[in-house]
Amino acid sequence: MSSRRTFTLTIAGCLPGLFCSGAAQAQQVPALWVSGEVPPHAWRGPKGPQGYAFELFQRVVKQAELSAELQFYPWARALLMVQGGQAQAALVITRTAERESQFRWLFPVGNYRFAIITRAEDGPMPRAIEALKGRRVGSLRASASRALLAASGITTVVEGKDYPDLLTLLHRGIVDVVIGPEAVVRALAPRPGTPAGAFRDTLLDVSRDLFAAAGPAMPEAEQQRLVAAYQQLVASGFVAALKKRHPDAFFDD
Repeated sequence: MSSRRTFTLTIAGCLPGLFCSGAAQAQQVPALWVSGEVPPHAWRGPKGPQGYAFELFQRVVKQAELSAELQFYPWARALLMVQGGQAQAALVITRTAERESQFRWLFPVGNYRFAIITRAEDGPMPRAIEALKGRRVGSLRASASRALLAASGITTVVEGKDYPDLLTLLHRGIVDVVIGPEAVVRALAPRPGTPAGAFRDTLLDVSRDLFAAAGPAMPEAEQQRLVAAYQQLVASGFVAALKKRHPDAFFDD
């Protein structure tokens, strides 16, 4: 059975004073947005999707008078869907120099610091990425952490489809360490079935920004409307208020 979940947001009509040219009625098929599960930014909760990025996505799409649906996939598949045109946008993607020319960056949805998870019995770890050399490192497939490891000369890497998968590999001793966003690895450790205190987390001196980004399948006109809608929400104070409700989405605010 597929693990995909779909959440559709369809906005009809015209908001007073905003995009009242009739373009909203011209869009018949909801745009497909995809994401991996990245708590606390966007993930599937017991009552459906939640998180800062998801709530912002809902409001930006409404403000732009567009129709969109969000589907969760393993991150590597989601990225390929956007790059190949099967999806129009990624809701939560790390902005890096390597990806700068590949996407249209629509609006920020958070930021994070990298952290590593190790077994508590292995003792404390340094905060430098170079300390991972010579260790078996678990990394999310197609993630920014994979590129970070490669740039640091770390080659003994085991890839996983998601972070729960990687933490299972750590618990079994297949990898020595798992790297990922601070909030994600801390939220997922300890794993079910492991004793409390089995893992140790160490914050690294590396951070990245998260964005919603359009791929080649999204028309330029829709990109512009989404960018303008976000800017209007910033000006109205909505974005600042939403950040206050989700303080864990931006570590440096």
